[in-house]
Amino acid sequence: MKKRTARRIKPIKGRHYRWKVPLLKNNNMIHCESRLERNFVRLLDFDREVLQVESQPVGLLYCYKGKERKYYPDFKVITSDGHIRIVEVKPKSMTQKPENIMKFIIGRMYCDLQGWDYHIVTEEQIFRGYIQENLDKLRAMGNEWTEYNDLVYVLHSLQNTGDSTIEMLQSNCTDLDESTFYKCIYKLIYHQKVYADLFATELSEGTMVSIQIGEEN
Repeated sequence: MKKRTARRIKPIKGRHYRWKVPLLKNNNMIHCESRLERNFVRLLDFDREVLQVESQPVGLLYCYKGKERKYYPDFKVITSDGHIRIVEVKPKSMTQKPENIMKFIIGRMYCDLQGWDYHIVTEEQIFRGYIQENLDKLRAMGNEWTEYNDLVYVLHSLQNTGDSTIEMLQSNCTDLDESTFYKCIYKLIYHQKVYADLFATELSEGTMVSIQIGEEN
């Protein structure tokens, strides 16, 4: 059963956009109010420890300048160890605004009562290195349908080859055409069966890949 958000995010036209981001790990659609939130959700989807994401899960009442207001934190994140955190995504330039500081205090107090963590995330964490550019490629091609046997074939080829560039690995996967190979290797990287440093450089033929620790068998 899908959980209802505390506040429905309505699609609007103009300079403020609304996004719906698919979580590839479970096919749920996560609603976002900004590009920054959208890209944060893509990081959550890539995080193997994240099991569940909810958008705007609670509405918290607070007073500011004599008026009662309601604060809707952006996301509730549940990880495989049962840990729960509430996350507020904000541009760094807006984190020192007095009203936002009040929201952060209210959010932290609420989480303390629940035994949860409260995190503020900015573009500094979301756009580190080349991670977002690489997730663009991985989500586009790595989500395409592939034969299970082809995935196993690429994985076994990498096990036999050892650490190598994507280009070298492709040359050893002689049973697959180029398109099928790239669908497989990108899917294996996205689901972290194969390791590639997605922060240091953009994915290319020269990217080094290796078996992800714990995936040898």
